[in-house]
Amino acid sequence: MRRFVLPSGVAGRAAALMTVLALAGCGDGAPAVSSSTTEVTVHGTVTYKGKPVKKGMIRFDPANIARRDAKAASASIGEDGTYTIKTLQGENSVGFELPDLAKRDFALASASFVYDAPAGDSAKDFDLGNQ
Repeated sequence: MRRFVLPSGVAGRAAALMTVLALAGCGDGAPAVSSSTTEVTVHGTVTYKGKPVKKGMIRFDPANIARRDAKAASASIGEDGTYTIKTLQGENSVGFELPDLAKRDFALASASFVYDAPAGDSAKDFDLGNQ
């Protein structure tokens, strides 16, 4: 029968300490998520290859594991490419509905961004042709 012998001395204690520290760092690994329910306003311009998008919708979705019941908000994109939308402070998934452009550029059908909306009123522009 073989016997397992733990290393002794400084090297042995260092190895044991490193093992304990490595295991302690193995938590659930879940990233921090926004839990704010504070409403904020975001405005900006949506462009495609530098030119204003003239027709479509923009969608901000603040839902995550901490805000499961948070509702997505949609807003029309104006003729000059501008939008204004109310959403929740913190991380939002941003998507677009651009039927006219999506016919020419299939990548736009799945274009999405993540925007961390700060407190208060903020500006965020999106240039879809330069992803």
